[in-house]
Amino acid sequence: MSDGMMRRARKRPLWTDDEGAAVVELALTLPLLLLLFFGGFELTRFILITHKLEKAAYTVSDVVAQQTSVTLSQLEQIMSAASEVMKPYEIGDRGTIVLSSVYQNGSDLPTVQWQYAGGGTLTHGSNIGVVGGPAALPGGLTLNDKDNIIVTEVFYAFEPLFPGWEIGPSNLYKYAIFKPRLGALTTAPN
Repeated sequence: MSDGMMRRARKRPLWTDDEGAAVVELALTLPLLLLLFFGGFELTRFILITHKLEKAAYTVSDVVAQQTSVTLSQLEQIMSAASEVMKPYEIGDRGTIVLSSVYQNGSDLPTVQWQYAGGGTLTHGSNIGVVGGPAALPGGLTLNDKDNIIVTEVFYAFEPLFPGWEIGPSNLYKYAIFKPRLGALTTAPN
C-alpha cells in the first residue's frame, strides 16, 4: 500500500466505509425483485388466459347463433376456430368447450335440447344441465315462452408455470349466451 492510501485508511473509521454497499443492497433486494417479476408474470398469464376463454366462449356462441341449423362438421370447424382464438395458449388436455341449446316450452322449466362438447379433451360436464333435463341458467336468467338460447361454456384447468406462488392451480369457467338470430336452433346437429 502506498503512504497516501494508508493515511486515508487511518483517517476514515470502518463504519463509514461504503465499498461493497451496492452488493449488499442487491443481495437484500434481489429476492424481492424476483418475487415481483415471477409473480407479475404469472398474474399477467392468468389474466390473459381468462380473457382468451371469454373470447372463445363469445366467438362460439356468436357464430352458432348466426346459423339457421348446425351440423357436426360445422361444430367441429367452429371449435377449431375457438382453438385459434385461444392461441398462444392451447385448450388441448387442459380445457373443453360445451355448447348447449336451451328451449323454454310453455310454463315448464327451460330444458337442454342438445349439447356438443369439443375443442379439448378435458372431461367436464356442463353446468347448465344434461340433454332433456332442466336447464340451470346462470345469473337468474329467465326465458319467455318459445325462447331459445345458445350457451357456450369453456372450462380450463389453469396450472401456473411457477408453482408455490399466490396464484395456484384453479379451474377457470367462462360462458356466453346468445339468442339465435335466424330461428330456433332446437334440433340436434346431425
